[in-house]
Amino acid sequence: MQTIIFVFLKKKNILDQIVKKNAFIVGLIGAVANLALVIYIWQIQAFSSVGLGIAMMILPIPFGIAAQWWSKSSLNSYLSLKQGVLAFFLCMLVIFLVDFIANYLIYVQIDPGAQAIAEKATEEFAQKNENALANQDVFKKPVYSLGSYFTGFISKLLFYTIFGILSALIFRKEAPQQA
Repeated sequence: MQTIIFVFLKKKNILDQIVKKNAFIVGLIGAVANLALVIYIWQIQAFSSVGLGIAMMILPIPFGIAAQWWSKSSLNSYLSLKQGVLAFFLCMLVIFLVDFIANYLIYVQIDPGAQAIAEKATEEFAQKNENALANQDVFKKPVYSLGSYFTGFISKLLFYTIFGILSALIFRKEAPQQA
């Protein structure tokens, strides 16, 4: 009896390990793509580019979905809701961790002067588009500290997890129970 329970637990753990491995690999690929975009924006100083801003927001989502799809494919087309959310979450964790480290290093350690350029570009963009942010009393300067970067990291991770839950509901297909 104990052997059967151990095999059952081990099997379930193996499935989760497959999901974790797949999510980590896809997350690394997504992190490299995201890092390339961050460096590109920094190098050409395109801080007010709407297209690149949208790309930065949308880019992680296909990688999270790819992690879920690959995990489902690796598990013979079965993926529980928990495994789907786990795949998406871990993929986002890797992507946003690299993003957090890269942004902190670039804007605080390597090129602190880019902070002023980014702030000026954002202010000019807001004024040009007659946005509510154009009012100097409303426009808040970003804080470039480790704490603010970490808060952004956690906020993005939690926000994108909502997409992970929704896509996991779509990908979900429970394995049949064996008697």
